[in-house]
Amino acid sequence: MTSDKFFSLQAIQPLENNAAGKLIAVTSKEAPGFIHISFAHLQLKKQGLLKPIWHPNANKIGYCTQGKGLVSLRTPDRLEIFTVEAGEMFFIPQGFVHQIQNGDEADCVIHFAFDHTDPEVMAFDEALLSIPDTVFKAAFDTPAGFVKGLKKQKNLLMALPPSKSPTPMSSPYKYNIEKSDKSIVTKGGYLQLGIQTNLPVLKGLGILGFGLNPQGSVEPHWHTNAGELVYIVKGKTRITVLSPDGKLEVLEVSGGEGAFAPASHFHHIENVGMEEVQVIAFFSHALPNYIGIGEVLGSYSNEELAALFNTAPGFFEACKKPQGPLVIVPL
Repeated sequence: MTSDKFFSLQAIQPLENNAAGKLIAVTSKEAPGFIHISFAHLQLKKQGLLKPIWHPNANKIGYCTQGKGLVSLRTPDRLEIFTVEAGEMFFIPQGFVHQIQNGDEADCVIHFAFDHTDPEVMAFDEALLSIPDTVFKAAFDTPAGFVKGLKKQKNLLMALPPSKSPTPMSSPYKYNIEKSDKSIVTKGGYLQLGIQTNLPVLKGLGILGFGLNPQGSVEPHWHTNAGELVYIVKGKTRITVLSPDGKLEVLEVSGGEGAFAPASHFHHIENVGMEEVQVIAFFSHALPNYIGIGEVLGSYSNEELAALFNTAPGFFEACKKPQGPLVIVPL
């Protein structure tokens, strides 16, 4: 499939793939159509760890779809330590150092979005090793030459000795989106919100989690303030994106693949398979808005629509025009 807005994890060379896990980054290099957003896939095997890092130029939002992770987050005020399990989302603000450890026997899988097309990475060990020995001695009261005994861990993913499974912990930086109320439930599917209304610390990023039943569809729509990066967790979809230049892209997107619709680009998603589709939609705004084509259609009289589409005056009398957004509909 050829599109600068489409990606498949299977077609992208991992940044790292070792005994500790796998890390795949999808930036504007892999998907040139991305605007103000990028994606990453993290799989931590048993005892796997993403070492302490921070992102100087990007906020980061994660959605755990498998297993259990233990997140250590150093904020300017305190150390936050919390668990994330399948169905939970969490937020890492720009510049906050964090590490993520697999906290269970099974693999831990987390999908991330960043509010930058090419997020930078700073590593804690590299930062520490950049300190001159004299400064290190003065700061930490260490013997002379202490720094020479430290070695950089070249990998972002590394293995730790066995440890006890962590006890679930709460945090203002995480939210259980899977157990939250479904804001929309129809014969076509459901929608759940992971935005600033639900998780107040969010900045620059938000999530909508939704499912589509067989023959379910997301109403054709657009978001004026946010681009939407859709990642298909499971199932088979057809995603259609109409650009301002009139280019119409129809993409077949299945589990492990994704697509992007820039802000105000017209798009919709259909379940074209025989099983339920599970989707994580990442947005480049903490409070993404929504304009559905149905409510726009309902804003005009039958006479105006007949003139616009060059039809008989009574043509649109057969059309039931909604007064509000439909969002998810059965086909």
